[in-house]
Amino acid sequence: MESGQDKEAIRTGTTVSLDNSQLLTFLDENDTKVRILLAAARLFANRGYAGTSVREIVAMAGVTKPTLYYYFKNKDDLCIKLMDLAMETYAKVLKEPLKQPGNVRWRLATLFSSLYAILRANTDFLRFSYWAFYAPQGAIPPYDLTVANDYLRSTLEEILQGGVTAGELRAEKVELVILLLTGLMRNMEELLVINPTHPAINPSDLAAAIGLILDGARAPQGGDRP
Repeated sequence: MESGQDKEAIRTGTTVSLDNSQLLTFLDENDTKVRILLAAARLFANRGYAGTSVREIVAMAGVTKPTLYYYFKNKDDLCIKLMDLAMETYAKVLKEPLKQPGNVRWRLATLFSSLYAILRANTDFLRFSYWAFYAPQGAIPPYDLTVANDYLRSTLEEILQGGVTAGELRAEKVELVILLLTGLMRNMEELLVINPTHPAINPSDLAAAIGLILDGARAPQGGDRP
């Protein structure tokens, strides 16, 4: 049963509960390797991978070429390490709601508001990852970006199966709910890419959309008509 405070948090989308100041500062900008990664993310996001030179990356990062090559073999290696970091962070955020107590609606609202917060705070990473996913073959070094979809699906499955076990959802609706929630996630990402400063969506919108999706898949309650 949700408390009044829980319902208000879900309604307003204020359910973010990550461990380390909420992953929004998961990178130390004073670290030389991190500065190089951040510079590369910004340049790749704005100019594309092929349109960015190592010279431009080191200039933005405030380091020398030998320093870059100390941490990365070449530009391809830098790109791969950048995607590794994006995938690792994405996986970490997805795991957090699985540790949280609460019903399926609460856990999904926590998941979406957490992802919204970290993606909005790191739009260069988001824009580069989004571009890389849809880029023509050969435009970037080979990388299996479909793993992000696998991470998301497995997280949604675990949360929703918990809802089925608790009698909150009908088992036959799980696949449809995953489809709708995945679509909501993609829409959120697109809107943040288009306008990260003033996106046409916010955590309360996400919580409301999750509620509409779940209301159509909830298990019959005692007072429901057949």
